[in-house]
Amino acid sequence: MPDFDFSELTSLAADLGEVAANAGPFVRSAVEVTSGRVKKDAREAVKSGASQWKALPGAIDYEVTVDAGLGGSSITSEIGYSKERPAGRLGNLREFGSPAKSLAPHNDLANALHANEADFERGLSKAAEDAEKKAGLG
Repeated sequence: MPDFDFSELTSLAADLGEVAANAGPFVRSAVEVTSGRVKKDAREAVKSGASQWKALPGAIDYEVTVDAGLGGSSITSEIGYSKERPAGRLGNLREFGSPAKSLAPHNDLANALHANEADFERGLSKAAEDAEKKAGLG
């Protein structure tokens, strides 16, 4: 019966486990950076709109939430009009329009999100590379 040496495979498995354990902060950074860029791009689009929307750009914000539990972890970002700010309550009218007032939708947030998709993908790839390096694989 041949002898098999699984030590390298065992070591690789341990290293890959470290990659997953190390990835969180790098992924969060990618989410934070892209969220900031989406916020900035959406604010610029609203600023270039009609004067009745003058207060709206400052109401666009984002919040990143990290949830780690036994079943796994998640990092989410909510980007939009802060309803806590007075102008933020009008954000949905700007974004989605209003048939009652014949107000066309502008899709500033959706367009900004779409414009930053490739950057987010690059950020996630970089996060994976950084986690691999931290685990000694890169």
